[in-house]
Amino acid sequence: MKMTQDDEGEKHVPTGISGLDRILIGGYPAGRIMLVEGAPGTGKTTLALQFLIEGARRGKKAMFFSIAQSHLELDMIAESHGFDMSQVDTLTPELGHDGSSRVFSVDSDQADLVGLMDELNRELDKHKPDLFVFDSLLELRLLTQQETHYRRELLALRRKLREIGCTSLLVDHLEPQWGERNAEGIVHGVIKLDSVTPPIGVVRQRLTVTKLRGAPFVQGYHDFRIGTGGMVVYPRVIPKDAEPVTMEEMLEPSHDGLRDMLGGGLEFGSTLLIAGQSGTGKSTLATVLASDAGKRGLTSAMFLFEERTAVLRQRSRQVGIELAEQEEHGRVLLQHFDPAELSTGEFSNAVLSAVNEGARVIVIDSLSGYLEALPDQSHALIHLHTLIKHLAMREVLVIVTISQSGLLGEPPATQLNSSFIADSVILLRQYESNSEIRRSIAVLKKRQGDHLRNIQELVIRPGAVEIRHVSAETEKRTKSESTLGGS
Repeated sequence: MKMTQDDEGEKHVPTGISGLDRILIGGYPAGRIMLVEGAPGTGKTTLALQFLIEGARRGKKAMFFSIAQSHLELDMIAESHGFDMSQVDTLTPELGHDGSSRVFSVDSDQADLVGLMDELNRELDKHKPDLFVFDSLLELRLLTQQETHYRRELLALRRKLREIGCTSLLVDHLEPQWGERNAEGIVHGVIKLDSVTPPIGVVRQRLTVTKLRGAPFVQGYHDFRIGTGGMVVYPRVIPKDAEPVTMEEMLEPSHDGLRDMLGGGLEFGSTLLIAGQSGTGKSTLATVLASDAGKRGLTSAMFLFEERTAVLRQRSRQVGIELAEQEEHGRVLLQHFDPAELSTGEFSNAVLSAVNEGARVIVIDSLSGYLEALPDQSHALIHLHTLIKHLAMREVLVIVTISQSGLLGEPPATQLNSSFIADSVILLRQYESNSEIRRSIAVLKKRQGDHLRNIQELVIRPGAVEIRHVSAETEKRTKSESTLGGS
C-alpha cells in the first residue's frame, strides 16, 4: 500500500477544511476510504473538491471520477468558489449518451456496469492517485440489478483502492428508501451532511461523523456554511477542551461606586448577567465594563444582536464613553449579528475566534435578542451554556444582558430561565420619583466573594454614567457620589 509518511504525514491527510480537520483530529485517515453521505445540495461535491484541491496544492496526485456531474458542472462549482482545478485529474464519463467516445447508460444491462468499472480500474492504474474521489454511488447502485451485485461491486472497488493505496472519498446520496446502507459497512469512516430550512432565515447546514474505525473524533452535530471560497465547518464547543490561560484574577471597575457594589470587581472565568426592562441601561453598563477592561490593556469583544455598532458608538459617546480610540488600538471589538442569518455553531466559533485572538472579556448583548430571533430555539440555551463553560475554563469574563418584560409599575418578568448561567447578577429597574422616571441598580448575586446588597440609583445623563445613593439627597439632585463613564 502506498501510504506516504510525510506531512503530519503518516496518519492523516488534510481535508482542506480546517474545522473538519479539528473534528477528525487531524484529517482523513491516510490510505483509507471515507464515505460522504447527504441529500442533494448539502455540499458533498464541494467538500470533495476542497479535499482534492488542498492535496494538489501540497503536491499530491488528485483524481476526481464523477458519473453524477459533467466536467462543465464541476468547473462551474469550482469557479463559483475560486477553486483551481488545473492540478486535479477529472474524469466524467456520461452515462446514457451515445457518441463516438466510450459511454455508459444507466438503464443498460450488467455488461454496461462491468464496462464502467473496467474504465475506472484502467484510470486508477494509469494515474495512480494519492487522493481519489468517486461521485457518486447512487449511479452505481442504479446500474446494478440486485443488492448483492451492488455490494460485490463495492467490495471490488474497495479492493482496487486498497491496492492503489490512495486516500479516498466515496460520495453517496443519503436516501432512506434505499434500505440497508451497504457502503457504510465496507468503509473506514462515514460523514453525513444534512440541512434544515427554517420558516425564516438561511438554511441551517450541519454534519456529523457517525463512524471512524480505530481513531478518535469529535462526536455530535457540527454546523457548517457554504459560501464563496467553499465550505467552512464550525466544530461544536466542548468545555473540557478549553486550555486555561494565566492572567489577573479580577476586572476591577475604574470607578469606586460600581467596584464597591461588586465587592471589588468581577472574577475572570465567571459570568455576569445584567437583567432589566427596556431602557434601564443594560447595554450602557455592559459597555462601561468593556471600556474599563480596555483601559487596563485587556481586549473586550462585544457581540450585538439588537443594536447596530454605529448606534452603540454614538450612544456611548453621548454618555462619556469614548470607544473610538479603544477600537483603533484593538482593545474593544464590536460585531453585529443577525441571528436569523447564522447558526448557533457559527456564533460560538466567532466568539472563540475572538478569544483566540486575545479577547478576555466577552459581551453578549442581548441574550433575549439572540434567542428570540432564532428560528429554532430548542437547544440554543444549551449551546450558550456550553460555550460559557468553555470560556470559564479559559478564564474569560463573560457579560450577558437580558431583557425583561413589564413597563413602569408592572412586575418585571422573563420567559428565560437564564440565572443558571450566571455567577453574578446585576438587576436594573425603573421607578417613579417626584414625577420623574429614574433607574435603580442592585447586585443580587455574586458567587465569588461578598458584595454590597443595597439599592443604588443609576443615572445616565449627557457626558456621564453615575451611581448615586437612593436618599433624600438624590431627590434633590445633589452631587453624585461616583461617576462611571464621564465627568
